[in-house]
Amino acid sequence: MGNIVVMAGNVGAGKSTFAKVIAEQLGFDVHHERVENNPFLEEFYYDQKEWSYHLQSYFLVHRYVSLLKAEKENKNIVFDRSIYEDYEIFSKNLFSSGKMTKREFYAYEEMYSAICECLRPPDLLVYIDSDVDTILTRIRRRGRAMELQTPISYWQRLDNLYKSWIRKYNYSDIYEIDAREVDIVMNPDQIPSVINDIKRLLNIN
Repeated sequence: MGNIVVMAGNVGAGKSTFAKVIAEQLGFDVHHERVENNPFLEEFYYDQKEWSYHLQSYFLVHRYVSLLKAEKENKNIVFDRSIYEDYEIFSKNLFSSGKMTKREFYAYEEMYSAICECLRPPDLLVYIDSDVDTILTRIRRRGRAMELQTPISYWQRLDNLYKSWIRKYNYSDIYEIDAREVDIVMNPDQIPSVINDIKRLLNIN
């Protein structure tokens, strides 16, 4: 049975970068969240109320299919976001802020619950803990226009939800990385320590 590692953390925390490095170091495949070809993402940032349900449903189904495929093919793979965040962070934030209606949220919740019952949990969740200042620094570094124009309050709400969710997460072991202390782009010498910890948790020699 292949190892499935999933990344978790706020937008801009460094999930994609860590996923790529972990996959390269361990010889795993890597699965990146679809951003460039996502048919709803850009519209969502400019009109969240109109597009939230469409975007979240797209992400949920796309991630579910990708996880099923990885399990069927018995792959060692790193996913750059977990399916749990789709519901626990993003849909809850949209609902609580009035960007997703009660009917949409409950329909989404039913889909999410049914999907989780059919999925094997990951072998390890790598959680990148960050604060809003760190997130904003990294968002500016990568320069996506649709993220740069998003109010700081949005990132703060997500940060609050992450800190609440990770305390109750129990699907797998968690490896936590403090983004305020670990930045493998600026300090690549930190990579070996991270990789050794992950290998130990996955029982990889």
